[in-house]
Amino acid sequence: MAGNRSYQQRDEEQLRYQELNQHLKEGKFSPIYLLYGSENYLKRSYLRLFREKFGGKDGMNYSYFEGNADLDTLISALDTMPFFAEKRLVVWKDSELLRRTAPERLCAYLERLPDTSCLMLIEEAADKRNRLYKLVEKKGFVCELAEQDVRMLSGWAARYLMKAGKKVRSSTMERLIERSGRSMDRLSGELEKLIAYTGEREIVEDEDVGQICTANVEDRVFDMITELSLGNTERAMRHYSDLLTLQEAPMKILALLRRSFNQLLLTKECVRQGMARNDAAKYIGVSPWAVPKLTEQAKHYTMESLQGYLSRCLFYDEGIKNGNLRDRMAVELLLTS
Repeated sequence: MAGNRSYQQRDEEQLRYQELNQHLKEGKFSPIYLLYGSENYLKRSYLRLFREKFGGKDGMNYSYFEGNADLDTLISALDTMPFFAEKRLVVWKDSELLRRTAPERLCAYLERLPDTSCLMLIEEAADKRNRLYKLVEKKGFVCELAEQDVRMLSGWAARYLMKAGKKVRSSTMERLIERSGRSMDRLSGELEKLIAYTGEREIVEDEDVGQICTANVEDRVFDMITELSLGNTERAMRHYSDLLTLQEAPMKILALLRRSFNQLLLTKECVRQGMARNDAAKYIGVSPWAVPKLTEQAKHYTMESLQGYLSRCLFYDEGIKNGNLRDRMAVELLLTS
């Protein structure tokens, strides 16, 4: 069931991306946009594309706000008539109003937003119960730019390499993504290193990936979970400390822990049903060559313990979003209690 819901979610996300791209292609824009999620590369890319449609970063029809912006100044920007154009774009990044109560004045204003302005909210996370979220959903367009699946990343990375005159086998691409992780920022950096390393050579080989691409945060999270399964809490905390030193966000680490525990739960279900490797890979949502590694790690957990970890991940995530728990402390509690 979990696997099927996951596929449905991915299909729905792709439809939203297609609709967003159609807005850009046709130049027919919603009054309000909310772009949120963990994939910063996509958020930056869509911001750039929208900005270009409204005359560019230095254009007369573009205003940018970040963080705790002054509401009077924001409304003034939205009320300003566009210069020789139908609309102007106002972007507000990281307002955090999608996770807490938005000012009544702002919500009332957005109900009657002038049709000469387009407001784009760009956030890390959003609570779907939030009044502002529901308002944007009713009057505008909401799109979650979450971590992408392997299929989408493979196609994107192959096109990235093709523009540089490079080709890659599907098995090598899977290895690259498994090693680099699913962050498009990180993956683009690894692709640039591979392009430079291979020089005039056309084909990117497995050996190039092994030589150039460094271990990623997901590998370290995998190590954390392994240490937890063996009762080595101190070592798990050491991995966590290393990730914080590398300036990885605790919320991202918590999300990866939750995903990893869910993968292990799905892996145990695959083992119980006696699934073949390729079928198991599709069900879990990983590359086929990652299945044996997950199967080995899953042996150290019971179904009940994994369900317990998942419940706690959700509980701590809710606590962070409600402001009742600091993100760093949430991960520490998950690892030590």
